[in-house]
Amino acid sequence: MSTTVPAHVPPDRVRDFDFLKMVGETDVHSWFKQLHDGPDFFYTPRQGGHWVATRYADMEAILVNNEDFSSEHSSLPREGKPFRVTLLESDEPIHTEFRRIVAPFLAPKVIGDLERKARHTTIELIEGFKAKGECDFVNDFALRMPIGIFMGLVDLPDTDREYLIGIAVDLVRGQPEQQTSAFQRAAQYMGQKYAERGANPGSDILSALVQAKVDGGRPLDQMELLGIGVLLLAGGLDTVAALLSFSMNFLARSPDHRRQILDNPERIPDIAEELMRRFHVVNIARIAVRDMEFRGVQLKAGDAILIPTVAAGIDDQQYPDPMKVDFERSNKRSLIFGRGKHQCVGMFLARAELKVFLEEWFKRIPDFQIKPGEQPVFVPGRASAGLYLPLVWNLD
Repeated sequence: MSTTVPAHVPPDRVRDFDFLKMVGETDVHSWFKQLHDGPDFFYTPRQGGHWVATRYADMEAILVNNEDFSSEHSSLPREGKPFRVTLLESDEPIHTEFRRIVAPFLAPKVIGDLERKARHTTIELIEGFKAKGECDFVNDFALRMPIGIFMGLVDLPDTDREYLIGIAVDLVRGQPEQQTSAFQRAAQYMGQKYAERGANPGSDILSALVQAKVDGGRPLDQMELLGIGVLLLAGGLDTVAALLSFSMNFLARSPDHRRQILDNPERIPDIAEELMRRFHVVNIARIAVRDMEFRGVQLKAGDAILIPTVAAGIDDQQYPDPMKVDFERSNKRSLIFGRGKHQCVGMFLARAELKVFLEEWFKRIPDFQIKPGEQPVFVPGRASAGLYLPLVWNLD
């Protein structure tokens, strides 16, 4: 184990678990399901040392309690992060001020325009490889569709798409040195765009951020601007790309579920909710604000707590037969977008993207499988992700 166990941690609550290093499994969600075999709330010395909540109810309780649990570090480990993700890693009252700037661009009333952009991008990408009879779904689609939506939101040219995909992938999935390099590239790129919007404001999010005032009337400083810009770039990509990839990995192996989608296209919004319930991807964190008792243990101010929502969606205390994908399931309520004041500001857009994807994919490629002889690659992380998903189909 990488660090010592603090004196206030009971020995029976210590477990050797590293959420970034999957052992003995190839299925990410089956690996996280093993968390339910031990204490519901435990301490691991890995990744700098932190507590781990394993049950839906405890995760929800922490996420909605902003008085006792801070968002100062929304991901682990705390050390070595090259930047602070402004919107995620801020507490009240300034968090609400940051959120009010961004939220109008992602609100339900404007989702129609974003949905049309998502549909156009989805159709364009699928038509680009449909005739080939195969694709690497992760790199040919899942990483590309969300970036296209992001570029529309911030009014960036399509010619920058490949460059931004490279940055976003390194930010989300890279090793620490790759993340640092990616942030430097993102800072240079976004800094230039912010300067352009400052000189010639438009109607996009970046222009709104440059012109906004917070904290009693001051403009956002450069690191705050960059933190929100990086979140919009990487945050919108990792959750949607991973959700699409995990869902398609499942659907490629389940003809019955594919048939249900084909036979009931009008139910796709409800079907999407079950896929989101089953395939949570994000592992977030909170910091104890004060000494307190929680779930029978003593927490000290500054203790970090991992909230692996990947395990929340497959909690048998919350859902009957949780590993089963059941489109008829009555309770599909989930923590995929978090809960409380930090609930994902882009959740309406993410839902729209998944719905549009299912509608347009199944119109064009109704039957598909994992490429014979190939093994998809999925990994855990701050956002668990698909790295490789080879699909094949025959349209004859």
